[in-house]
Amino acid sequence: MSFYRIYRPQVIEEIDNTAVRDQLLSLLTKDRKDLPHAYFFTGPKGTGKTTAARVIAKLFNCIKMTKSGPCGTCEQCTSIAKGSNLDVIEMDAASNRGIDEIRALRDRINLSPVASFYTVYIIDEVHMLTTEAFNALLKTLEEPPPHAVFILATTDAHKVPPTITSRCLIIRFAKAGESELLHALKRIAAAEKIAITDAAILRIARASDGAFRDAVKFLEQVSFQGGSLDVADIDNALSLAATDTVSEFVALLGGERASLPDALTMIAKLSSQGTDTRAFITDVLNYLHVNLLGSIQNGTPLHLGTRARTEVAIRALTRAYQDTRLSPVPELPLELAVMDIFEESGGEQHAPSRAAESKDHSDQPKEAPVARVAAPPVQKSEEPAYVSLGLLTLEKLVEHWPDFIAATKPNNHSVAGVLRSSRPKSVENGIVVIEAFYKFHQEKLADIATRQVLSDVLKKLFGEKVKVEIVLGKK
Repeated sequence: MSFYRIYRPQVIEEIDNTAVRDQLLSLLTKDRKDLPHAYFFTGPKGTGKTTAARVIAKLFNCIKMTKSGPCGTCEQCTSIAKGSNLDVIEMDAASNRGIDEIRALRDRINLSPVASFYTVYIIDEVHMLTTEAFNALLKTLEEPPPHAVFILATTDAHKVPPTITSRCLIIRFAKAGESELLHALKRIAAAEKIAITDAAILRIARASDGAFRDAVKFLEQVSFQGGSLDVADIDNALSLAATDTVSEFVALLGGERASLPDALTMIAKLSSQGTDTRAFITDVLNYLHVNLLGSIQNGTPLHLGTRARTEVAIRALTRAYQDTRLSPVPELPLELAVMDIFEESGGEQHAPSRAAESKDHSDQPKEAPVARVAAPPVQKSEEPAYVSLGLLTLEKLVEHWPDFIAATKPNNHSVAGVLRSSRPKSVENGIVVIEAFYKFHQEKLADIATRQVLSDVLKKLFGEKVKVEIVLGKK
């Protein structure tokens, strides 16, 4: 049996979330007949909402109540813990979200409990209910029979109508604090006789992002390795990047060591090692977050040189974290984010050293100043320089040419039509050459704005920013 099932808290005192435990203990000041009939649990995943719901079910039905709450050992408590109690009905609103399911529940509510004092209805992810289902549930919450108790749980409280929440006692589940996670993990490690260092337990706690369930799952995962576990074992088992790897990556994003090619090389290396991209992005964001706050509060130097570059990096990496859920290539959103950081911040932030230029040549004879005629301004290229990353090849472009045309169509229907009569000619050194076979087709595609659209579409499809050139070919 999994750790999270074996060591799920069964009584109030075992709940590791301090704030929630205190709120549940406050319920003991009243007789259960005087307690609220509806509860609303809101908070991130894995913070103990279902566990607390079952503890409340025990509070209403425990046969041997103690001063500290449900006993956890009587027939009612043990059947609730096993999920076999006929008077504790758990529903998943994600798969039972319609009005028919709520009507069926409402019809059943009037029936007396089978073998308990109260019938407890636990509805998980309640925000998934339809509007009609919410209306039906509201009627039930307004006029419940005396033996019915409702516990509504959700990760998206703002999607639940205020008319529902206003009739419930609200208990908020915040992300678990570091000390709470450490307490839970050390308790399980001791019970399972797992040899693990405090630093390794701390690494698991920080990797779980405030979720008790994830932390316990990670501990179980690393426990199969056996022996004495240290931080390196945790990083290896959970595909996490070491702290020094994170700091080295950040150094490549800004400051004196900033280097786009080196940053991309490191991403490729981490990917080949099986590093969890989302976890790595999270570690980098935490690193930048601490550094940014430290610079504001304590004057700590910014790792990326300037606050503007740090903010650009945080925004780009946050987008990458979201995009990795959908990307078929996990590391691609991170690579695009790194390119955006360098592009939006004006490339590598530091300029080459000019010490040699500024050296005082005091031993050289000084010349009289000479009037200089202002040179005409240098005309900037209409397009920036492009560096080939190898993500786009001619073979890929030929294979996905219909997809490229389809992706261009929402931007410009007529350009998409012209592309159907054209074909890719070459992809070399960050330049894509498209061959048109009619003069007016070439002129249309060669327009600066049109080529920019084509470049943007190619970047979106293949993850590489390229320059587009149009040539006239022979049919």
